[in-house]
Amino acid sequence: MLNGMDKKQLLKTFLKDLTQKNKLNQALEVYLQDVSPLDNLKKISEIPFSSDRKYSACIYQDQTLVLGAPEILLSKDSKEFKDVQDYTNQAFRVVTFGKVLGQVKHDEDIKQKFQPLCVIAIDDPIREETPATLRELTKENIQYRIISGDSLDTVSAIAKKINKDYPANAISGMELDKLQGDSLERAILDHNIFARIKPHQKQQIIRCLKNHKLFTIMIGDGVNDVLALKESDLGIAMNAGSSMAKDVADVVLLNNSFSTLPILLYEGRRIITNIQTIANIYLMKNISSIASILMLGFIGLRFPFNPKHVELSSLLIIGIPSFVLAFEKHKFSTTDEGFIKRLLLFSGIVGFGNAIIYTIVYIYFDISSEILLYSRTMLLTTVIFLGLNNIILIYLQHYKFIEILKRKIVSILLLSLFILFIICLITPKVRNFFEISEISPTDILITFFLSILGSTIIAVILKRFKLIESQPLA
Repeated sequence: MLNGMDKKQLLKTFLKDLTQKNKLNQALEVYLQDVSPLDNLKKISEIPFSSDRKYSACIYQDQTLVLGAPEILLSKDSKEFKDVQDYTNQAFRVVTFGKVLGQVKHDEDIKQKFQPLCVIAIDDPIREETPATLRELTKENIQYRIISGDSLDTVSAIAKKINKDYPANAISGMELDKLQGDSLERAILDHNIFARIKPHQKQQIIRCLKNHKLFTIMIGDGVNDVLALKESDLGIAMNAGSSMAKDVADVVLLNNSFSTLPILLYEGRRIITNIQTIANIYLMKNISSIASILMLGFIGLRFPFNPKHVELSSLLIIGIPSFVLAFEKHKFSTTDEGFIKRLLLFSGIVGFGNAIIYTIVYIYFDISSEILLYSRTMLLTTVIFLGLNNIILIYLQHYKFIEILKRKIVSILLLSLFILFIICLITPKVRNFFEISEISPTDILITFFLSILGSTIIAVILKRFKLIESQPLA
């Protein structure tokens, strides 16, 4: 730390003369707010901080004051560097302040001329919510990597403070600079802590992870994070961060809290899964209706669907379920990889399976009964029963059958729709309004058990394609 008023005054003078100030400089100004700068030093020029240079300097008539990274400015066998290691092992952010006699140039190597005046250790507390948030994300099989401009020892120590069981495997930006091609990619994939990283290296790390089919989320709040935020699949910035970072980010955390991330994750999963559920409901109904019309038309039977029956079936197996299930809450892991392919394959198998069952039922009743309305009513019954089973099949993509029954919203929905349809079948006024024929309990049971048998066979096929968790009756 700083010892002696002259060193503090020199540092205060240096900070006063800097035109480009980062958070570190601002923190030091607060620390030295009661210290007066030296009036006899007049700045001639300035070397601004850069990620490549890793120090900033103010040039005066007979000396240059420098503030920067210890490993860039200090010799590793110096006493000051040993002090640096003691601080970094305790997770302090460390910089060194000193001077160079005479005026230095922008591209000059000043390590041999640098005279250290002090080592400055800054405690940058870890956000309280960070450890719990990262543990929560880890439970969801989300890997996290720490990318920082701080020293290797500091970042490694911080990682251990966040999670003592974290398998820290660190590498510095200077080491990455020496690698190319496959060696560079392997180093990025094998390490989870990156220290003294430059802005283009952050972008390089994100690009490498994306090239290996990993969905990348970058969290940053500084100008140095802009390239990586743009490169990532999802860029997240803090509201207190730089305006450039917020401009390129996809999401800005207004409360500056990491604890929002699991909520964001769960909400995204809920939306994606509910979209998939509703899309499946619509696609299966359309595919089954079109396929059954084509099949029965090819056979040459009478047109199978009554317009009022279509409206009733759409209400019971599309309208009400899609509205209710849009409020479902899902927390399982999901991905957008192959979303359309899976949606079409799943809906296609179920839709064509339903169409075959429709065709079998309609052929049987159309041949056995001379009344067209009766045949159409039996087909309506089959459509409704299969529609209810289809909801179970959709949920079997993510849950086991027993787990589905335990979900109140699904169980109540299925039971309510079943009772509502039975009321339509047995209530004369409702039955007449929808032009539903009076049918025997035996035929209702036949279609009910036939729909269960058909759905079970469809589930076996889906299981072979690895599209569901388990079979309905498992």
